[in-house]
Amino acid sequence: MFRENFPISMPRFTRTGFNVLVTFGLAVINSGCGEAPQAKFKYRPTTEDLIPEANKAVVKTLTEDFGTPEKLVAWERFPVDYGGVKGTVAANDGPAGAFSVTLDGDAGKIAKGASLLWVTGSQAGGKSAEATVKSFNAVTKTLQLASASTAPVAGDRFIVAFGEDMQLGRVVYMKNCMHCHGVTGDGDGPTGKFLNPRPRDYRNGKFKFTSTQSQEKATRDDLHRIVQYGIPGTYMPSFLLLGKRETTAVVEYVRWLAIRGEFEKRFVEELTNDYSESVIVDSIKKAQASYEEKKRNKEEAEKPLSESKAKKEAAAAFKKYVDDKELDGAIEETANLLAAAWTQSETPEVSVVPTSQRVEDTPESRERGRLLYMSNTTKCYTCHGPTGRGDGAATEDFWDKPGTSVKFEKRGLHDEWGNPLKPRNLTLGQYRGGRRPLDLFRRIRAGIKGTPMPAFGETVLKDPQVWDVVNYVMSLPYQQKQPTAVKHPAEVVAKNEEKPAN
Repeated sequence: MFRENFPISMPRFTRTGFNVLVTFGLAVINSGCGEAPQAKFKYRPTTEDLIPEANKAVVKTLTEDFGTPEKLVAWERFPVDYGGVKGTVAANDGPAGAFSVTLDGDAGKIAKGASLLWVTGSQAGGKSAEATVKSFNAVTKTLQLASASTAPVAGDRFIVAFGEDMQLGRVVYMKNCMHCHGVTGDGDGPTGKFLNPRPRDYRNGKFKFTSTQSQEKATRDDLHRIVQYGIPGTYMPSFLLLGKRETTAVVEYVRWLAIRGEFEKRFVEELTNDYSESVIVDSIKKAQASYEEKKRNKEEAEKPLSESKAKKEAAAAFKKYVDDKELDGAIEETANLLAAAWTQSETPEVSVVPTSQRVEDTPESRERGRLLYMSNTTKCYTCHGPTGRGDGAATEDFWDKPGTSVKFEKRGLHDEWGNPLKPRNLTLGQYRGGRRPLDLFRRIRAGIKGTPMPAFGETVLKDPQVWDVVNYVMSLPYQQKQPTAVKHPAEVVAKNEEKPAN
């Protein structure tokens, strides 16, 4: 059992070009067992690798703009529904403490005793505790507060019951998700290390199974579907019995964790080349090796800096970086990029929607799909195997790590997080992204984010061709035997290249 306490403070500060940030705390106590251990967000290894001055700045930024697990920060710049009803004072024309309002949300969420947070006006940012609702008349849109305070004026903005949904999402997450996905959402919970495949690491801002195009973020509906139905063939269970409000709240909290994680990743990437300790040490080693080589060749050479001297110079350079407001610029640029990306994911333009109905599932369609599956256009067989059993030749190769020329230590495919990745055995009829024909269409059209499964855009496969492949793939679990002897992939490819599918 959990007991929750949700204190909400007044607005703390604004950053140039940013919306108001407000904090809401959460204390979770395990009744009967005393106070539970305090949860903490972990920082990325790349953050820990920064010189102390840069590391301190990153930690300070994350704490001020996102908070801690026990006291989250709501940064309104991001498209996150923290909960509550926003409103504006229409007129201060009622009895003491009462005023008429216009609301931007559901009036049903305004109840007696609900907290009210002033966002603008003379009471915003004050030291006194937030006001509470005494009564609300939904017909006249008149709101009365429980305690007298400075009278608001027309145009003052407020939020009633602010942060309640995010607080609920955090409680649901810590109870049901943290054990695998970790407090930070890094997939490194106490149970996660024992699971195969490993739980999702949200911090790259990527989710594998989405309804959006290959470079776009997941939608809320995508995450709802995963929470409700789980991921077949993995340890991600279905939470279909979780209430609608709880599901909505935990989805919003997961999105918030993903945004926080990706913010840290992108922000630190801006600093790594100049202020990473490992980069500085590596540069010194290379400079020292070059210096020694030139000395052996009796060439003129300048002695490289010592490690301590190089780090002092980096610290001085970072101070100038901060003083010149370049750090603030990096924060704003990162926030703008993420806000735009997560907002765009909810627009119809980036959704993968077929332009034609599913091709009739006939033997002819399946054969066309099989030829495409075995073609050089798709090369599906290289990973999923000639018969769809997930045993293609690619599973025996040593592949390069993303963005490097360094190969993985083990054979086979890996995802973007470095986890071993076995191609799906299509003969089992178990599809992690969903078993609806539309789900398979989207996997082919947009690929699987963070994995080697590519996206086959309309310039590669037209919609009818994608449907042919879907029909073929969905027929594999029900084939008792191949109608003819299975041919070598090269032979099938040659045949397909002679007669390309329509």
